[in-house]
Amino acid sequence: YGYFAPHEGSATTAYAVYSIESLAAYDEYRARLRNDPAGRANFEFAQRERFIRTEDRIFLRNVSAPHAPLIRP
Repeated sequence: YGYFAPHEGSATTAYAVYSIESLAAYDEYRARLRNDPAGRANFEFAQRERFIRTEDRIFLRNVSAPHAPLIRP
């Protein structure tokens, strides 16, 4: 998880990385975000200040994950 901003190289590309179990769960997350006052205010701020010029989504599969279930303490 997290937001990744440029460090070296391109100063116009940033990434947000999410780990969500399915596309349906991602759609539910987006719906909750649209209906959340703070999420809506953040989106309106980004539009007003024009710091997001384009938004591309790429869905990736984690191929380096452990082959056994994660055991949490």
